[in-house]
Amino acid sequence: MRFVKVEGAGNDYVLVDGFDGIPDDPAALSRAVSDRHRGIGSDGLIVLAAPGPGSLAHARMRMWNADGSEGRMCGNGLRCVVRWLVESGRASPDGVVRVDTAAGPREGRVLDGETVEVTMGVPDFRPEALPALLPGDGHDPCEHALPDGLAADPDVAFGVSIGNPHLVVRVSDPARVDLGRFGAALERSPELPEGANVHFTSGPRDGRVTVRPWERGSGATQACGTGAVAVAVVAMRLGWTPTGALLVQMPGGALGVRWDGRGPAWLAGPARLPFRGEWSAS
Repeated sequence: MRFVKVEGAGNDYVLVDGFDGIPDDPAALSRAVSDRHRGIGSDGLIVLAAPGPGSLAHARMRMWNADGSEGRMCGNGLRCVVRWLVESGRASPDGVVRVDTAAGPREGRVLDGETVEVTMGVPDFRPEALPALLPGDGHDPCEHALPDGLAADPDVAFGVSIGNPHLVVRVSDPARVDLGRFGAALERSPELPEGANVHFTSGPRDGRVTVRPWERGSGATQACGTGAVAVAVVAMRLGWTPTGALLVQMPGGALGVRWDGRGPAWLAGPARLPFRGEWSAS
């Protein structure tokens, strides 16, 4: 099986061209290739295939997390997919690249050699969109209680769907948060039937925010593209920062988010294809 290793702000995936047929048991394959000691090493697996009948997309994207669970959306992976489609000749470098995902159709464009911008859909604050068994009016983020021992300001986690579920927690210093303890506790909350990605953020200040992500099915990662959007739109909706644009600094790099407060949010950042190779289960 030929593959391309892709990476966006340190969030890395194994990308497989499945236009002629997707691999057998992609969940097991994702667990195998994601192993950083006995596999290729990644946060998960992305498989591209031909779009369905009547679709105007250049490709259909599916992704699996490192634990084999299938995800609905991946912002960093999507940017890498857009770049790969252009470099492989399946999409024009000068036009809009369209990709079908489990969260709906998405569009992207290559801004320069490594920077790609993609649309992430309209942020959805309705509890049922995550889904979450929590009250909420759909205009403001729903609120989730914090685990014992986690100090935040305000003392709740805020929920939003960016095609996949997220909780955002504002803390004084993300670097001091025990990710393995509090990230996992919130991810597996009984109020979140399908789990959630969890992000611990500071600020914002001067148009920039620092974030440490905990991803559903993968744990601590260098970056989370949909998470960057989640943090930004929660901050904008709650008045922590003006609506417009925010630079989200994650351990693996910075991602830019822009949102007008009504329509789709946009995510921009690096999309790299570090190497190609062949994988054999034997």
